[in-house]
Amino acid sequence: MNRRHIKFIFVVFAIVVIWGGVLPRLAETETVQNRNRWLDEHKIDPAAMFYTDLPMMDDVLRKTERRPQSR
Repeated sequence: MNRRHIKFIFVVFAIVVIWGGVLPRLAETETVQNRNRWLDEHKIDPAAMFYTDLPMMDDVLRKTERRPQSR
């Protein structure tokens, strides 16, 4: 096996470890759970947010939380 094969195997292994181990554990953290619960309660689909929306999202959430809710 040459160096290119070893590098490729290492990269694939790293992706598998991150995707199959790190990300699922991260999803179980309280911070992520709370954010997901909040998005569900406000009927916001996180998949519909563009990457350009994310830096502004905290400001939007703060403004939404301060506003009186009309039902």
